[in-house]
Amino acid sequence: MQLLKLVESEVQVGIPLPWNVRNQDSTLLLAKGYVVRDEAQLEMLLDRGIFVDLEEVRALEALKPAAPQVPESIFARWTGAVDTLEALLTSPEDVPDLGPRIEALAQTVMDLTSQDPDIGLFMAMRQDQARHLRYGFSHPVYTALHCVLMARRMGWAERRVQSLTQAALTMNASIASLQVQMAFQDYPVLDRQRAQIRKHPADSAALLERAGVADCAWLAAVREHHEQADGKGYPTGAAVVDEAAQVLRMADQFIARISPRTLRPAMSIQEATRQTFRDNQGGPMARALIRVLGLFPPGDFVQLANGEQAIVVRRGAEARTPLVAAVTDSQGRSVTTTVQRDTAQPEFAITGPAPDRSLLVRVPPERLYGFGVAH
Repeated sequence: MQLLKLVESEVQVGIPLPWNVRNQDSTLLLAKGYVVRDEAQLEMLLDRGIFVDLEEVRALEALKPAAPQVPESIFARWTGAVDTLEALLTSPEDVPDLGPRIEALAQTVMDLTSQDPDIGLFMAMRQDQARHLRYGFSHPVYTALHCVLMARRMGWAERRVQSLTQAALTMNASIASLQVQMAFQDYPVLDRQRAQIRKHPADSAALLERAGVADCAWLAAVREHHEQADGKGYPTGAAVVDEAAQVLRMADQFIARISPRTLRPAMSIQEATRQTFRDNQGGPMARALIRVLGLFPPGDFVQLANGEQAIVVRRGAEARTPLVAAVTDSQGRSVTTTVQRDTAQPEFAITGPAPDRSLLVRVPPERLYGFGVAH
């Protein structure tokens, strides 16, 4: 029996399972037709690892009538990038042609970023906060997005951007599953976990080399992405650090700061940006990050001068004046229609972050952007 690992998008709450679901040892967990009752049960199943017999999948596909091809939305393609990385990095040693497949995924991330960077930023900032189980795979994808934007802002050649993007996707290749565990564990980091974290840059680079990766720039960025110019980084304490590794470290830290954990809430985007600027002493990399984000990037949830709360959907001509979509009225009550507001107008000026981000995850991106077909 050949098993395929199931990812989140393949199991739907409230919909009968089309096949039997098994654990990694082929033991039956859920029979065909079982209905997953809620999101909590789905998270528990994904955490333990669920699989399906390849022959059952093929038999089901053979029964389906040919359907017209419907273009995937750009939102689905970003989610698909996370799914693809999960499939590649859950057991990377067992993946044939790992290097070329990461290269193809990096090109997809670069293409999606080029197509509509605001939607990419929206997906990264929104962070679907209940999905700690995706952190080990969503974090590298959205770090890669920021690396692409920063490197292009600094005028890097596309081949160099490609190597950096590949490094972002694989920087944590040796601890992807550990990151998933740590994102939702309700106790502090254990000593053995800390030891794995300290050596993961070298371990991840070694894993890639064993898989046949020979791109020196890619490997160097992975190996050095936690080193610091003051020699206080790890794993070696090197004081001379590859420039791509420095960009990767900055993007990695920024995404980590704005991502929630079970033990702590996400940092506000504005505070994360301030800390990044301070850490880099206002250097060119920090300036590049701030310029590609603006003060209120897409996906941020803000309070307007007229009392409405709104989601940022597009960066504006000025850092302080993005285009937003109001999702409440002036009394803070949810509304069913979405009205765009130009925050350059005084009555719609942003006064600060909205006090409660819980409404943000309940607003589907299609409501804000339309279907967003990817080309």
